[in-house]
Amino acid sequence: MLNSLQVKNFRSLEDFKVKKIGRVNLIVGKNNSGKSSVLEALRIYAGNANQALLVKIAEGHDEKYLLNEDDQDIFDTVLPFEDLFTGRKFQEGAGNIVIGEIGDENDCLKITHGFLVKEEMTSINEETGEETVRINRRVIIDKSEIDKDEDNVSDALVVTKGNEQSIIDFSKSRMFHRRPFDEKNFIPCSVIPTQFISMDELAKEWDSIALTDGEEIVKEALRIVLPEFENLTFVIKPSRHPRDIERQAKVKISGVSRPVPLNSLGDGMLRILQLVLKVFPAKDGILLIDEFENGLHYSVQEKVWSLLFKLSKKLNIQIFVTTHSWDCIESFSKVSMDNSDTEGVLFRVGKSIRKSNEGKVIATVFDEKQLCNITQSDVEVR
Repeated sequence: MLNSLQVKNFRSLEDFKVKKIGRVNLIVGKNNSGKSSVLEALRIYAGNANQALLVKIAEGHDEKYLLNEDDQDIFDTVLPFEDLFTGRKFQEGAGNIVIGEIGDENDCLKITHGFLVKEEMTSINEETGEETVRINRRVIIDKSEIDKDEDNVSDALVVTKGNEQSIIDFSKSRMFHRRPFDEKNFIPCSVIPTQFISMDELAKEWDSIALTDGEEIVKEALRIVLPEFENLTFVIKPSRHPRDIERQAKVKISGVSRPVPLNSLGDGMLRILQLVLKVFPAKDGILLIDEFENGLHYSVQEKVWSLLFKLSKKLNIQIFVTTHSWDCIESFSKVSMDNSDTEGVLFRVGKSIRKSNEGKVIATVFDEKQLCNITQSDVEVR
């Protein structure tokens, strides 16, 4: 579990530090302040900047992740993943992305723009006199050290963490990952975006906990919004095309003789289902929730926070959540103070007004004692 966080040269987070984070963390700030970028950085950290993950993130922002055939000059074109870096461009020198614990350089994930130089290595068999030619690719970070011959050079992202190094090699028509990190070293990470998750994806999460204690946790959560809820199942959705298999959630409600589509019960039920089902794949890892309050009436938020605090400890999860809502801040603060054995921390993300770092995105941390003072005095922290 992270005790602090630093993010450098990632999107708007040029030199961002949170000196103290807890097991459950609430991130507040204005629109476009960098809250979602913090979640995205944590997602990349957990996934060791895996190529498939970076592609998914780039696609979600309509950003470039693959070179086109007409990208002729590798030194004068928009390159894949360049938008991830501060200023939307690769930076030389110390301009690599850094994500991880403050002061623990070995555990930090680093992403740097570099080059793969293709070299022919010739060896001679002393007995037969035959020559053997093999291709070696050498990684170079400094642009000035390489020849601009496109036949020998390709752009790359160099990813390092501890003693491991992984390379994402760019090419004109395809891109491939050389020496990717072992997946067993990834940190389990589950993401709940602002938009609703597909029902098919939720059905798969339900299947993974079917007939386990997780079922009862899901049912307990759904009763927060609908006390008369009794049971949940996923069924095949009727379709005009037999090959198009989709699933839908149906629920049993006391007093109703037939199952009812969950989608007919309002956004609150669907949001709760998303929140609780996505907790389980984050076991022993990280859960990221963007805009907690989406679909949740203020009157149920305290109970939802209580459930998340309980599950964070039960499943050994570190949780990071963003919000715009004062009701969310109040309910989080109350639950955090009521759960002294599970540390809750709020930090505000925004641009600094100090002359020494004016304009940079910084974090202001509020621990449980400060949260108590804030909510009692109605101080605005958003």
